[in-house]
Amino acid sequence: MILIVGSSHDDILYFESIMTSRRSEKLFDTFDLTIGNIFNQEVMLVDNIHTNNLSSAIVTALIAKYYVILVFVVGRCGAFSKDWKLGEFALSKRIIMGDVDVSPDTDAFLGQIPGFPQYYSTQEDVYGYLTGSFGKRINSDFYPATYVSTNAVYTSSNELRGLAHNDSLFGAEKRVVFDNNAAGVALACHLAHVPYIAAKVVSRFLDKPYDVNVYAATLGKYIELDRGIVATIGDIGRNDLLGGNN
Repeated sequence: MILIVGSSHDDILYFESIMTSRRSEKLFDTFDLTIGNIFNQEVMLVDNIHTNNLSSAIVTALIAKYYVILVFVVGRCGAFSKDWKLGEFALSKRIIMGDVDVSPDTDAFLGQIPGFPQYYSTQEDVYGYLTGSFGKRINSDFYPATYVSTNAVYTSSNELRGLAHNDSLFGAEKRVVFDNNAAGVALACHLAHVPYIAAKVVSRFLDKPYDVNVYAATLGKYIELDRGIVATIGDIGRNDLLGGNN
């Protein structure tokens, strides 16, 4: 089963619309799960997943209950570095827990849980499938991204004091984005050795308002991104997905 995680229902609406043999279940009597088929793959959708705290708990529970072979995290993200344009696609190469800091009490780095990686890397096979499908089927620009994932939603550069240094965030200067659920997914998948990737639309910038006009301007991009992911699911269905993620 392939799991697709979104923050809002809009994030998963396209996948839901093309599913066949669709059925609904509940997790913890709270979260709606939609399960069906896309091409020859069984796919599960879950939305309303905000914060890394929640995404880690939900994805851990779903992996324990179902046979999950791959997780996509979809939706929108914010740009930190100045090399992004509105509507571009950010495909995770690494994900950093941006609001974790236990360095005063341990030998861990900023953003690192002791005993865990300093950052979480997307499996190369998964990234290759996604970029291969995108390269053949979509028209928008997509780039490998460093995700700085936090429980808070940052909207102002003033909120980054202590984290950002000039144009660098956690040592990364190019193609850096924010979100607030990818790191929790990465942690859950790391523990269970399940591959994952975050694929999101750049829809906001630090120190600039996010409003309905911006949302409308990028709405078509969400559909295009989702179509690219659906094509990837089809490509995966025709090949063996190498398991495991370190």
